Parts: sequence; structure tokens; C-alpha cells
Amino acid sequence: MNHFLTLKDITVSIVNEIFSIADTIKENDNLLNRKSVVLFFPNSSIRTRVTFEKGIVALGGQPILFPSDALDKKEAIRDVIGYLNNWADCLIVRHNRLDYIENIAKCSAMPVINAMTSENHPCEVLSDLYAISKIKEEYLSLQYTFVGKCGNIANTWFEASRALGFRFRQCCPQGKIMKYRVLRLCVI
Repeated sequence: MNHFLTLKDITVSIVNEIFSIADTIKENDNLLNRKSVVLFFPNSSIRTRVTFEKGIVALGGQPILFPSDALDKKEAIRDVIGYLNNWADCLIVRHNRLDYIENIAKCSAMPVINAMTSENHPCEVLSDLYAISKIKEEYLSLQYTFVGKCGNIANTWFEASRALGFRFRQCCPQGKIMKYRVLRLCVI
């Protein structure tokens, strides 16, 4: 069982394996048959929530949706996740705090997927890289430029560039640079 929480420690071989699985999923629409996937999403989430729910159903699984604040119980999170370990096959969590999702993963006997935090958004960046890899086979030899201020998407692109070795730049308004040291930066 592997959790998917950040791109910090991902390797090219893991990415290739994930992309290979994504390619074969197109041929196996029952991959999640008889599997239950519990999702915790804030009510304001639309795009990410819909794509996860639609994907689970398309693969034959059953999504069970809760708002993120359902995790804010008086019970210890290890107890809540302990119950879910008995009933679900996977957890997908969108929560502001990455450390909170990491704590959930420590308590979980099933895979936990980070569907977005205020620090990162690994599913979005990995899916972008997958789409680009279908257009450019040598997608890791390209230089990527993120245009915008520091945030979860910029942070995740930087994580991916460090882990996978592609060139990355960020263009942003002065004073809005990401917290990481970027080798090539364009400030406007």
C-alpha cells in the first residue's frame, strides 16, 4: 500500500509506473469493482471533487462523500480512521493542512490520496505531466514555467522538478516568489 501525499520523494520510475497504470485503466473499467472510496472534500470544491467522483464511478467503485469538516471531531483522528479501515478501500482527502493528511496516512491501513492542501496539489501536477507525456515523449527534458505567485500549484511544480530533474522557472509579481529557492526566476 502506498499513500500519495506529495511529489517530494517521487522518482521517475514511480511516475512511469503510475503512467503505465493510467494507460491500462482505459482498458479495465472495473478496476475498482466492489471497492469503496471515502472522500473528504469541502463543500466549495467542484472541479477536483467531480473528477475524483466521476473517475471512481467510471472504474466501477463506490464513492462515499463527506465534507472535510466531518474530520473535525472530538474523537481522535486515529479512531476515526480506524473505523474507516474496516469499511473502505481508499481515502481521498482535501484539507488545508498537509500535516493533517500525513497524520491520517499514519493511522490508515488503506491508501490515502492528498486531493489538495494549501501547500500542495500533487494530483493536479501529476495529471498535467501525464497529459504532457502523451504529447511529448521526452516531457522530462522540457523546461516548465509557472506564471503566478507562490501557492500550492507552484510549490508542487517545484517539488516535481526537484524530484524528477526537469528544468523549472516561475514568473511572478515581485515579492510573491515561492518559499523554495528557484535556480531560474523571472520577477515582473
